[in-house]
Amino acid sequence: MTGNLSAYLPQDRRRALARGEDLPNRTAGAALFADISGFTLLTETLTRALGQRGGAEALTDQLDAVYDALIAAVERFGGSVVGFAGDAITCWFDENDESRGMKDEDTSASLRAVVCALAMQTAIRDFSAIALPDGAVASLALKAAVASGPARRLVVGDPEIQRLDVLAGATVARTAAAEHLAGPGEVLVDAATAEALQGSLRLAEWREDPQTGEQFGVVGDFGAGREHVSPIGERRLDQDQDEEASAPERWQGWLLPAVYARERAGQGAFLTEFRPAATLFLRFTGIDYERDEAGVQLDAFIRQVQAALARYEGVLLQLTIGDKGSYLYAAFGAPIAHEDDARRAVKAALDLKSLAAQLDFLEPVQIGISQGRMRTGAYGGSGRRTYGVLGDDVNLAARLMAQAVPGEILVSGRVQLAVSADFASEPRPHIPVKGKTEPLPVFVVTGARQRRAIRLQEPTYALPMVGRQSELQVIVEKMALALDGKGQVVGIMAEAGLGKSRLVAEVIRAARRHGVVGYGGPCQSDGINSPYLVWKTIVSAV
Repeated sequence: MTGNLSAYLPQDRRRALARGEDLPNRTAGAALFADISGFTLLTETLTRALGQRGGAEALTDQLDAVYDALIAAVERFGGSVVGFAGDAITCWFDENDESRGMKDEDTSASLRAVVCALAMQTAIRDFSAIALPDGAVASLALKAAVASGPARRLVVGDPEIQRLDVLAGATVARTAAAEHLAGPGEVLVDAATAEALQGSLRLAEWREDPQTGEQFGVVGDFGAGREHVSPIGERRLDQDQDEEASAPERWQGWLLPAVYARERAGQGAFLTEFRPAATLFLRFTGIDYERDEAGVQLDAFIRQVQAALARYEGVLLQLTIGDKGSYLYAAFGAPIAHEDDARRAVKAALDLKSLAAQLDFLEPVQIGISQGRMRTGAYGGSGRRTYGVLGDDVNLAARLMAQAVPGEILVSGRVQLAVSADFASEPRPHIPVKGKTEPLPVFVVTGARQRRAIRLQEPTYALPMVGRQSELQVIVEKMALALDGKGQVVGIMAEAGLGKSRLVAEVIRAARRHGVVGYGGPCQSDGINSPYLVWKTIVSAV
């Protein structure tokens, strides 16, 4: 059975695509940013009580239940969930969304967004006391921010990898600034929203962003006006109900290939698990999203980022436009795992740092990398979902990105230990992390180490090799030809566990009997497109 492919797109975007249309590049309305707190403790408790697999399943149920309630509120009042950022969602309420059959006399986007935010606060109360298997009780809370004004809707990214829907501009940035000033259970609005709802919105107090001086009001209650906001969900177009079945291939370019394949096969549930992964956060600045060329610049950068990540089989999961610069979040190890994901992440980071330096419209980037066991998989509501990686080390990577100075790559102690043979690094002061008793070690990556060829030593085995005599004889004959000045190449290929290493050991022993000195070079699984990669270290050593 085909999975719900269209749910991976914002609601307004998929309706426009179903009509064969595009959304306007410039629009006006209200942005809503809602951030959920409490999932980290919930994750740890469920994993401890039920084990990794059982904890992942229980957490998925809780995640989906929470997001279902919140996203249902967004849809009820005519909004779209444009993006996810960890435990947060960014929503857009268009001033004149014709895709939902709305008309000019409908209530304003500002009013619908604020009423939706209050409805979200009501919905989250159902999760304020979650009974856990060990008898404890977990509590989830929400803080929300609304800003009104113009915004950009941009589509960026390589369709062969994944298109990304981006909501950008000063209006969106104000929601991020307001969210920093909000507390659990609160809804904050910017001055434009407060002015638009003057006479119906009661504000408890005003708060000021210390960096920008912008004022944000704390919503106390509505006076008149709230009762006039009727749910819009009943007025959806008929095509909403059959958009999925009409042409599932329509959504392919908007999903990661691995996620699309699983969902198309009806196996989306198998995307969810706890597994080791490396996470990379990159902050970039320099693009003015109010300018016409912003879309072209962002698209050029993101396409190159996707290509760089693809070289190491990493994936770009999220792109967020915020008040203190934009950032992207990538993962290595999900959906595809490797034994060296930390190394791949650091190699990609060095490439991304160099890439950004070549784009004259970008400032030097800041990068943070961490590694650990995390929850991977799809999450969200039935009407809107995403694929992501959640966990402590995701938060740590974001923290390292924020701590890095422009042009710097900071990695956790676990990553530094895993890649120390491949990359040079220097220690930085330990940083305190919420939930950890001791500050965590931090290192800055200074560059790749020059790999040296391995001087092949005669291995020692307690027992003689059994069989493979014909193969060994061929190799010895080729060695004799090489010693006679006639160069030879011998390849040894077989499935894992069939004795390749044992045969190579006998070859080394035979070579030493002939007075031959052997050198070896390491192969990298992500270096298959680099000509003569394995020979570079060998040639430099002889």
